[in-house]
Amino acid sequence: MNDRICKEQLRMDQRYFDKLCEVLVTRGDLVTTRNVTNRTIGAVFTRSGETVSRQFHTVLKVVMKIGKYYIKLVDFNVTYDGDNKWKWFEGALGALDGTLIKMTVPVKDRPRYRDRKGDITTNVLATCDPSLRFNHVLPGWEGSTSDPRILGDALRRPNGLKVPRNKYFLVHLGYSNAQGFLAPYKGIRYHLNLWRGSAPTNYKELFNLRHSSARNTIERAFGLLKMRWAILRKSSFYDKQTQVRIINACFFLHNFVREENLDDENLLNEVDDDLSNVEAFDTMEDEGEDFILTAQASPQWNNLRDEMSQKMFREY
Repeated sequence: MNDRICKEQLRMDQRYFDKLCEVLVTRGDLVTTRNVTNRTIGAVFTRSGETVSRQFHTVLKVVMKIGKYYIKLVDFNVTYDGDNKWKWFEGALGALDGTLIKMTVPVKDRPRYRDRKGDITTNVLATCDPSLRFNHVLPGWEGSTSDPRILGDALRRPNGLKVPRNKYFLVHLGYSNAQGFLAPYKGIRYHLNLWRGSAPTNYKELFNLRHSSARNTIERAFGLLKMRWAILRKSSFYDKQTQVRIINACFFLHNFVREENLDDENLLNEVDDDLSNVEAFDTMEDEGEDFILTAQASPQWNNLRDEMSQKMFREY
């Protein structure tokens, strides 16, 4: 009826929703329903759950079909020299992390999907660039599965995560500091909440502060994703395969919105407020082409991190 209602119901205004419909038809081959009056549609959709379900799955299948246009590998030649948070990390492709999304699974599967908080979830691995667009998504793993194990699976898949040997992603302490995956120093404060009112005093502290500031990009991207699509914030009644497809579809639609430059300022402010209130844990705890196939810690990669952080501190 108007942009306000369209945003409330569909999380985008009329212009962007029209553009999405056009993409679903032209690229996804969604067939437009013809010669049906609004009154008929209203009656059918109000009274027939079977009709709603059938149309839902039809559109979901089409959204999955267009996903390849919106979840795309990051450009391996990309540089972020003009970005104040990312310019310190030459060769970085973006940030990588996992996020937990609630699922409904059969009783026999619940122990495997139960995460550390006791919720039934899937652990979704994703990468994103500084513009908060996701470049790789892997949902479906059980909530109890560790982040490094999922990363190993993503690297070994034929159509999985591709990381050239001269590039890397920023990762958190739960991952090894390995070729292709640059982690912060352990035993040094890391989370942005821990830096309020203080400044770094050595090269490791400076590195962790700048690493946290840049890697926070993926935390904001996850926050924005879940803030926009309420279906990701609670368990649904669909079968497991459909739930995984819904998760993928939400990532696709997130990128569609980002590429169309829809104003996310208000939502991002809410996300940043939520992130600032998240408890920050000290980091004393342990946790074809030439692409990287494993993520194993190495002295060479630790030396590279030392060289990078010491150079940062000299310039600082």
